[in-house]
Amino acid sequence: MMSVAGVITGDIVDSTKMDEATRRRCLSAIEACFTALGDCANGEIYRGDAFQIYTSAPDQLLYMAIKLRLSLLRLEPSADVRLSLSVAKATARELPVRMSNNSEAFLLSGRHLDAMKSERLTFSADDEAFADDGKMVCSLLDDVMSGLTVKMAIALDVWIENSSLSHAELAEKVGLSRSAFTRVINRANYAKVENVLEWYQRRYHRYLAG
Repeated sequence: MMSVAGVITGDIVDSTKMDEATRRRCLSAIEACFTALGDCANGEIYRGDAFQIYTSAPDQLLYMAIKLRLSLLRLEPSADVRLSLSVAKATARELPVRMSNNSEAFLLSGRHLDAMKSERLTFSADDEAFADDGKMVCSLLDDVMSGLTVKMAIALDVWIENSSLSHAELAEKVGLSRSAFTRVINRANYAKVENVLEWYQRRYHRYLAG
């Protein structure tokens, strides 16, 4: 049965240039992220450094993408992923991922990953207006995330997991003073990330209503 779904197709950036220990750390971080996303997402690594996530909760797709990137950016400066997000009609992904699924969400996600060059984040949808809006906002978010240091990525990752906590409580989790944590999280542009996540929720529901 076809329903609206979210798909992320991605790969590790320059994985062939990494030493084996770093590559394995990246793969372990991706697998841990799959586990943390829980029952609403189905993810698998394939072809060594490529991966795909299918979710029946596409309203959470951008959050999942941010978590995936942060899971690598927090490891070391050279660790990153390319992510192609899509929202469209899809049938549920059967594992293993190499089994063909030609529904629109999977086709869009794979096609746009192949077209990516220097960017690390892109978006597509089966609605032109939603696709255009999402791609523009993802480009802006990509600029923010590509400028993160390891320390910023760690702070942002802790915040996005515990956004209801105070800066003092978050600082304790990463072993910083409150003032130091606030400086780091501000440099990470967490307010912009929060605004983008809120925008995506509103825009996704407009897409459903349309």
